[in-house]
Amino acid sequence: MKITCKATTWERSDQNNMDTVHLNIVDYTFGGYGLELGNKHLVMGVVSYKDSNTIYYLIDTYGKPFWFPSQLFEILDHSVPQNWFINVYCGNETSNVNTLLGFDELVKDEDFHDQLIERDEEVLRLYFKRKIELEQSC
Repeated sequence: MKITCKATTWERSDQNNMDTVHLNIVDYTFGGYGLELGNKHLVMGVVSYKDSNTIYYLIDTYGKPFWFPSQLFEILDHSVPQNWFINVYCGNETSNVNTLLGFDELVKDEDFHDQLIERDEEVLRLYFKRKIELEQSC
């Protein structure tokens, strides 16, 4: 899946968190995120969380992977790799993930998602290895 950035700010209002978060406007150009209008990205994963009604794309900016809300992007190519997997966390009380789509390790290893966000060196190496493989197959 390939996407292009169409917005760098997102106005978030999650129904499930209305008592604590009424409205949160997030600017993804600051804070090390570095989204730029018109930049194209290769999506490495797609996730939905239990406490949100938003789909997030896993892409990298500044050499670091982040989950970004899908509302910031326009899809250029809807196709997903044949070797991707999906995991639906139905009944899993310990995870805040609802559904996860992506490469093998991201989907099958329950710790990979968290280690990726925590910037575990070995996990980052594997992420970029999978990205290179995906770029070569496109």
